[in-house]
Amino acid sequence: MSAKKASKDDCDCETDNESLANILIDFVKDELLKSNIRYEIVKPILIYILYYLIPFILLLMILNFITTIIAVYIVFKYLL
Repeated sequence: MSAKKASKDDCDCETDNESLANILIDFVKDELLKSNIRYEIVKPILIYILYYLIPFILLLMILNFITTIIAVYIVFKYLL
């Protein structure tokens, strides 16, 4: 009688391990499906562009505008 109980307990232990493995596999699948590439990879790149590249471009635009104003001043003062 006790031999039958032991084999039944072993079987329950195996099904518990399988169900635990299935739960872990489902959890990992869900987490992988929830992860969004856009927010994990693209967003840091956009932040980099926002804080470093855009001010540099604005600085170049301002310098270009100032040099154009100086060039127009020189043309009107000395050539006309």
